[in-house]
Amino acid sequence: MIAGKEIYPVFNDPGLIRHAVDAMKTTFRIFVADSSPRVVDPAVSEAFQKLEELENLLSRYIPGSDVSRINALKSGESLFLSDDCDACLRLALEAFTLTGGLFDPCAGALVDTVKAGSKGEVLFSGCIVLDPERPLVSCIEPGRVVDLGGIGKGFALERMAAVLALHGVEDALLTSGASTILAMGGKSWPIEIPHSTGTRRIQLCQTALGASGNTQQGVHIVDPIARCGAARHGGVWVEHTRAPFADAFSTACFVMTPEQISEFATELGGECRIISDPDWEV
Repeated sequence: MIAGKEIYPVFNDPGLIRHAVDAMKTTFRIFVADSSPRVVDPAVSEAFQKLEELENLLSRYIPGSDVSRINALKSGESLFLSDDCDACLRLALEAFTLTGGLFDPCAGALVDTVKAGSKGEVLFSGCIVLDPERPLVSCIEPGRVVDLGGIGKGFALERMAAVLALHGVEDALLTSGASTILAMGGKSWPIEIPHSTGTRRIQLCQTALGASGNTQQGVHIVDPIARCGAARHGGVWVEHTRAPFADAFSTACFVMTPEQISEFATELGGECRIISDPDWEV
């Protein structure tokens, strides 16, 4: 659900194979076209196993996860990460750089404070660093709380799509609740998004769509630079070739002004398309 309305694929093809599972506090769905259950069912089963594995690594709320162990590090301590957590965290830090800090994977404490209803500025400190060559994270100063919620679902969809591809599944659409949609293969999938000017339909083909809004979960998206909860738009949708970036960039764009969105889209070149409500499309 985005802005109180559902974002959903627009198709009623009875030949589609459909699977769903609950994970990461939402429902993940896989739609597969032009294939047989004999091929699809084991592929989807393995993809959902990968999803469960990723949740157990990336969720800061699961004791023993890589992220919860990062957040428990004391000054001077280091931790070797799983390859998946290391990859997701590096993508998150790349998104941090590309958005000028408006997507911050280390702002979990700020997110918690905003969710609790604080309206003032929140101070947070601390520093962690990643080894440039090894999956190793070190705590320089405690205080930063890693939260990959703004990129983890997109990362999971991309990893799940890779599993499907290894099984020979070509055309599929993967969704993570209202957060992110990933279209794999050569098929074009019609998607409708809610908008104050009326429902808008776009086509996804070999690309991803990330969405951000505050209506469904209440105020939970933060401006890490202003250090407060922020909502400049009714909703923001970002189409990008990489699902993790579609996910992260929609979060960042939600706290940008229209002018900042325009500048951001220009910097990315033809890699993405951004739609916001009130109407602003780049």
